Amino acid sequence: MGYKKAINNIHDKSYKDLYSNKIVFLNLVKEMLSASWAKDLNEENLILVDKQYILSDYEENEADIVYKASINGGEVIFYTLLEFQSTVDYKMPLRLFFYINEVLREYIKNLKEENKKNRKGFKIPAVVPIVLYNSIRRWNSPRFFKDIVSNSELFGDDIVNFKYELFDVNHQYTKEELIKNNNITSAIFLLDQKVNPLEFFERLKAVALKFSKLTSREKEILKHWLRNTVDEAIRENVVKILEADNREGVENMVANNAFMIEEMKEKVRKETEKETRKQERENIRLKDIRRVKNLLTKKFGVLNNDYDKKIEELDSNDLNLIIDNILDIESIKDVEKYLQN
Repeated sequence: MGYKKAINNIHDKSYKDLYSNKIVFLNLVKEMLSASWAKDLNEENLILVDKQYILSDYEENEADIVYKASINGGEVIFYTLLEFQSTVDYKMPLRLFFYINEVLREYIKNLKEENKKNRKGFKIPAVVPIVLYNSIRRWNSPRFFKDIVSNSELFGDDIVNFKYELFDVNHQYTKEELIKNNNITSAIFLLDQKVNPLEFFERLKAVALKFSKLTSREKEILKHWLRNTVDEAIRENVVKILEADNREGVENMVANNAFMIEEMKEKVRKETEKETRKQERENIRLKDIRRVKNLLTKKFGVLNNDYDKKIEELDSNDLNLIIDNILDIESIKDVEKYLQN
């Protein structure tokens, strides 16, 4: 048992739902990206696009979220890739290039016939690629497309180039920076960084006591996400901490949960020890299976599939009976009495 559910599966619905919320995405772009062009973005001109561009090779490891908006009279498309696999993908610029290509291909396909005509002044939307990454390893893949092009320095502006925006949840921001930011994205990152259970509750306390800028709507979004993220055993306690209306209440609940976490850790330790012993016994059994097969093969030749299967189903006691009596076994038929136990 852990204090969080696994969020390794990129199709984790709660995480995609979180960033499909306009409020959360706007905060991510406006407050954390701090781009000058983002100041004119708002809920009214931001539209979530019901379309996925994930390549079949990656559909088990990632998900994407697409928004479109109007900035300064022109259309912009935000392509956000949720990346939670444990290894860094050093081909990310190329993958994003493919996705951008598909986004623009879809855009052209959906244009009215009148707008598809070859006219001077033809424009396409700006596509802003964003990677949201949450894994223990630090992201060190190239950020510029040209950096994966062979001899790119020789060609300067003659080759395609772009830079993707990166949010490395576990390494880009310190705890102190996130608390100081005091916004919904920082609260999410703070609680989503890989920390131990006790530290998670300390961070939850910080959100409850120090994130004064969170609106009631943002708090509801945060609580909904946590209900879908944390372990069932502490789910309601986590929500109650965020709902507490005074410091004393928050402090008391965090202290009580810290005690419960210690009990959970002890239970996990015992379960882990039990599982370790079980795995050790299974490893010994597998070793005995290999030994029995080798002994019988040396004595009687290659075993047929039926014998192979039955031997693999034996427990260690029966396997050791065969090993101990191998000298007395005169034919492969003699083995059958051990296989029938």
